[in-house]
This record gives sequence, structure tokens and C-alpha cells, in this order.
Amino acid sequence: GTTDIEGNPTGIKATKEQAIEQALAEVEFLTGELDAWILGLVKDGWSRGARRIQAEGVKGFTQFLQERLSGLGATDQICQRSFDAFAQQHQDMTSPWDWSDDVLMLLASSIRKHLFPIFIAGNKADLAPEGVLEHLQSVLPTFTPCSAETELALRQAGKAGFITYVAGDTTFKLNEDQPMSEAQQKGLSVLAERVEKLQGTGLIKLLDQVLFDELQRIVVYPVQDESQWTDGDGNVLPDALVVQDGIQAKQVAYKVHSDLGDGFIKGVDGRSRRIVGADYELSDGDVLRIHSK
Repeated sequence: GTTDIEGNPTGIKATKEQAIEQALAEVEFLTGELDAWILGLVKDGWSRGARRIQAEGVKGFTQFLQERLSGLGATDQICQRSFDAFAQQHQDMTSPWDWSDDVLMLLASSIRKHLFPIFIAGNKADLAPEGVLEHLQSVLPTFTPCSAETELALRQAGKAGFITYVAGDTTFKLNEDQPMSEAQQKGLSVLAERVEKLQGTGLIKLLDQVLFDELQRIVVYPVQDESQWTDGDGNVLPDALVVQDGIQAKQVAYKVHSDLGDGFIKGVDGRSRRIVGADYELSDGDVLRIHSK
């Protein structure tokens, strides 16, 4: 509630109602822009799409959508799910060539929700008037209150040795052996209040939701020594690869280097020391040594 729709500070402390209205307006503006963009792509060549519904039914129409939106990363599955959701809201498929712009916008909105799922970072949440965050969380399912400034300050304080803080934690510990000025103590006290209010800074929670829940990614650790979990220089867990859930051992080898993939012989699970084959499916947190020709 302290910035306008473009993110510029207004210098005015908003009321609860004003803050809610401004936040919802920002979300509506963003989704509206995306919907209009997709609508323009769908309307370009719409007569052909309408004919494909008439001639080939739903399958032909979803193929039309995929062709129009492939440059945005739309797959057959995304287009099918988008159309199914749209059809639940608009069940009259008899004359698509007569669909109004409002109906087509409904279709575009459905596509956007499946093609570009949006997670909302409510930054500067520590400045929000009482009750704003709770209301926004109730009406925006993917809204996460956060404070980037607090996260940065905590990491800097940790690097300086004033506190012990792990990104994503909901608390931090003061290092009593480290001398601090009165201003530094006051600053850490403010950070502690923010962290308590937000139950963390919100950033890692948001990233986890997007990366692991929505995008279904996992983290795997390729190593050269499966017993010590090190590379050739003795560095422990030197690399962390963010990969698609369900990835197989040989595919991980290709992620490290194409030569490792081409010459893949076997893998060794760093936890169990078990030998695994090319089609072994990895799980989050797995450590893998790759043997290659």
C-alpha cells in the first residue's frame, strides 16, 4: 500500500482498504495484460480455429491452440487442460465463429492460468497495515507475504558474523561473541520483529513452492568420489543440479557433460553405494557417481 501500480513509492501510508485495493489492482493489471496478449495470438487466424472445431472437434481445436501458442511453450497437454476448463464455463460449442470477444477472453484467461501459473510475492509485507496480508491470502491462493530487504539484511549480518542464519529459517541466532554497536543491535532487533511477524522472510518458501511443487523439480548431486561425496579436488558436494522429477541416471550424466552421457557405463548411489543402471530414477537429494568410458 506504499507504492502505485507501477511500483513507485507514493510517500503515503495507505489504510487497510486502500492497500488491499492497490494490491488486487496490480494483480488484475498483470493478469489482464497476459490475457490480452494470448487473446491477440488466438484471434489471429481465429476463423481457421473455428473451422477446425466444426470439422475435427475438440482435438482439432486444441491442436490449433498448440500451433498458435507453441512459441510460448504451450504443449498439447496444457492446451487440452485449458480447453477443458474453458468448456466448463462456456458449454456452447455449436458456433465458435460467432463467439464474442468476451468468450474468447474467457478462453485466453483459461490458457493463461495453465500456461503461466502465477505465484504472487507480496514484497514489503512488513509494512502492510493490520489485516491486509490475511485478506490477500484468503482471496489469492498463491499469495506469499515476503520481505526481500529483510532476507538481504539477514544474509549480510550472517556474512559479517553477527548472527547465525540459514536462508529459509524462521528465526536467527545472535552471535554473542561478536561485538556490536548500539545501532547494529537495534537493527537486528527490528529484523527479529519482522521475521517473527512473517514467520521468516517468505522468499525461500515462495521459491520452494514454485520450484518443487509447481515445476516438480528435484536437486541431485553428481560427485567423483561416492564415499566422500567430493570432486577430484576434494570439494564436498561441489555441484547441485536442479532437474525434472523422475530424471534417470544417464540423463543426469548428460546434464554434467555430453561425453559422460555418451560413454555412460553405470552409476553409484552415494548413500547406499548401490550400483545403478542408465534407467535408474533419482530422487530429491540423491548423490550420484557416474562411471563413463
